[in-house]
Amino acid sequence: MPRLEVFSQDHMKLAYGIYLFTSKHPLVRKLKRIAQPSVHGHKTWSSSYLIMDYLTEQPLPEGSRVLELGCGWGPASVYCASQQKARVTGLDVDDSVFPYLDMMAAANDCKVKALHASFNDMKVAQLEKFDCIIGADICFWESLTDDLFRLFKRAKKAGVKKIILADPGRSTYEELLQRCEKTWPGAFSHNYWYALEPKRFEGQLMVLNFQ
Repeated sequence: MPRLEVFSQDHMKLAYGIYLFTSKHPLVRKLKRIAQPSVHGHKTWSSSYLIMDYLTEQPLPEGSRVLELGCGWGPASVYCASQQKARVTGLDVDDSVFPYLDMMAAANDCKVKALHASFNDMKVAQLEKFDCIIGADICFWESLTDDLFRLFKRAKKAGVKKIILADPGRSTYEELLQRCEKTWPGAFSHNYWYALEPKRFEGQLMVLNFQ
């Protein structure tokens, strides 16, 4: 049975081996006075747990270079750095999320490099620095479907070996799935997935294996 530890006084919880902050934690409340994310980076999004659960079953090679797209507070980034022993960069277009990312990394005794950029900023030369790209709850606008698909094409050209994308199942995500399956049928896989930590959450996982 998955373990769930809740620290009510500190407003923290443990899931997949990492400590997470709730919005009521005193440090989070203090950060909100000086850093107020504007592009949906105001909390931990649940699809991150799907990626954690998947990587628990299908771990990355130790030392993998991982890029998280739209990292927000960075739970998936922190998981990869702490539990997968990966070298992780968290990318977000909103630099107000990075104090939260730093707080999460410090709480879990790991390091995650922050990168302030948009999806379209990531050209082939930048993507060549990574082995794996992950993203959770990041395909929520119609325009992001095009942005992500073009980024995935550049990532393949750059030699990225794996892309993992998790989502509850938005229509924009479904459209991206169809485009990826049509373009890379041999690399494409898609599964309905669930996580049990810190509570049950159901969603979808797309994996592109380019190696």
